[in-house]
Amino acid sequence: MPTSKIDYSIRPDETWIIKAIAIMAMLFHHLFLGGPEYGQVTYALARAGKICVALFVFLSGYGMAASFPNGMPCKVKTHFFVLCKRYAKFFLNYWFVFFIAVPVGVFCFGRPLEVAYGENANVIRSFISDMLGQQSYSSYNVTWWFNGLILGLWLLFPLLYWLMTRRIFSACLLVFLLFCPKGMLNTLDLFGVEVSSYILTFSLGIFLALHKDGISKFLNRLNPFLVLGFSIAIMAPLLYWRAIRAIANLSSYRIDPFATVFIVLAVVSLCRITKRRFGAMQYVGRHSMNMYLTHTFIFGYFFRDFIYGFKFPILIFLALFATSLLLSVCIEFVKRRIGFYRLLGKVVDIVNRVGGLVPK
Repeated sequence: MPTSKIDYSIRPDETWIIKAIAIMAMLFHHLFLGGPEYGQVTYALARAGKICVALFVFLSGYGMAASFPNGMPCKVKTHFFVLCKRYAKFFLNYWFVFFIAVPVGVFCFGRPLEVAYGENANVIRSFISDMLGQQSYSSYNVTWWFNGLILGLWLLFPLLYWLMTRRIFSACLLVFLLFCPKGMLNTLDLFGVEVSSYILTFSLGIFLALHKDGISKFLNRLNPFLVLGFSIAIMAPLLYWRAIRAIANLSSYRIDPFATVFIVLAVVSLCRITKRRFGAMQYVGRHSMNMYLTHTFIFGYFFRDFIYGFKFPILIFLALFATSLLLSVCIEFVKRRIGFYRLLGKVVDIVNRVGGLVPK
């Protein structure tokens, strides 16, 4: 038995580490999913890399539940202002990239709006929809389909949060979401693209955040090295099955929630055992949103020949990783110089005051 208790909740530093894993998986997934010409192993890893979506979704649900203001009543007003703050942070960061990247793409790289939105589309309406994160796979940057997913899941957060605080309801809901045919949930896609596919993962994040003390108590019955080993032993075959689709009727949407949980548990366990901060990974994680928003411009639209000109998969990946990270560093430099974070802080303070929110 371990001599000291371990807190298995996800700390902010570990959130950045997991986000670093997710963004690297996203880059690899997007680079090599197009075909097996780089080898079957590379192609399989690219397929497994789609777990990045589930990782970001899980962390979002976990983070929203874990940061819900202490001592605040679980009322409509509280949830409304919590969501206002979340949306304000998202859109200010998204618009900063959007209103630079789109004009640069149109006027400097010759990619007009009609190319993305369609020749027969209402360009103005599509542009506004894209600005609001609702253009799905017809966004100016196709990777921005994720915006609609996460914004839609946030709309469902108040209901899911309430359900996850009720043990019987939470258990019933999680079992239902796991075993029900995906078609039964299609109505949820009215909230956002692919919401029906990722609502289980999002709900699991909320559930584990709300019950983190009980989970830590249970895991502390085991040796921490056993927890780490078990996490890796479960995570690896799940990702393998996801990559090769070896089991009939076991879709990626049923694998992803569990693979995500064990990836997260493995990261937390490793950090607890080694007592290391993994500063480089944290650094990458802090840039994950900018890298998500911009990497497709680099390898897909504007500098495709340069990125794929490195020929070997590892060099192609490193080229995209380095350039997207460097671009994010430049974006953050500009943000700090123009006072972006001062503005964001003032917006958040206003929401906190008006909503009567007490930061956790």
